[in-house]
Amino acid sequence: MNTKKIGSYPTASVLITVATALFMVGLFALLALHATTLTDILQKNIEIQVYLERDMDEASRNQILESLSQQEFVEYEGKQARIRFLSKEQAAQKLMEETGENFIESLGTNPLRDTYLVNIKRDYYNKEKLTQIRKKLEATSGIYEVVYSESMIEKINQNLSTIGGIIIIFVIILIITVFILLNNAIKLALFSQRFLIRSMQLVGATDLFIKKPYLKRAAWQGLLGGLVACILLSILLFYLNVQIPELKTVQSYLSIAILFVGLILIGIFICLASAYFSANRYLNMSLDELY
Repeated sequence: MNTKKIGSYPTASVLITVATALFMVGLFALLALHATTLTDILQKNIEIQVYLERDMDEASRNQILESLSQQEFVEYEGKQARIRFLSKEQAAQKLMEETGENFIESLGTNPLRDTYLVNIKRDYYNKEKLTQIRKKLEATSGIYEVVYSESMIEKINQNLSTIGGIIIIFVIILIITVFILLNNAIKLALFSQRFLIRSMQLVGATDLFIKKPYLKRAAWQGLLGGLVACILLSILLFYLNVQIPELKTVQSYLSIAILFVGLILIGIFICLASAYFSANRYLNMSLDELY
């Protein structure tokens, strides 16, 4: 028997199915990845505003800064606490630029206060913990008031829960759909080989010897399908980045690389599993069932 013919079923239809299925999985995963990263960026930029008492000297302000930096709820970037100082003069200038009105001339004084803008850790993004933070800080000498956007934080938390739920549901649906598509594609491809499989079995070939070429071919198809899907997704990302330059700000190239490797591995695994079980099915069929 010419072993070169073993596993030589048509590749094109299976490869197209694998690439298409993995492209759809990758496309949804990229959407979910960008949405998650965007929400993560929004969370990191949430600040609480710590208003100081009037006419504080620099030493007193630095003392409050030192106290804030030691709080467990403060977000750090490396070894630096994410705390910004906004003087009342800077705040007034910013407000006048936004409104186009010089309220200082109208009032005769600057009613604003020096402020520390403090980024807090994500673990504290809930109503109870934020209320505790506010009470604790407002009890500190030199701090006049603590203000934050409670509605914005609640909305972000709700969006996170919604996005998480949608991602889980779609991931389950996609995994099931992709497995069915690839399994059927491999099964149909091996259907044309069922008599060859039985002939080899009848002349004494072992099951492993018979299945080996099909498994190799399936692995290659999974690999090539995954690579094609990754190339198509890369082209799509490049196009979107050209059309929407701001999109780059929510992209993590490491996460995208991990996703692409995952797509290739998923393609190889599903194709291997489908080829293995399909070959087993035909090996265990009776002669009458083959027709």
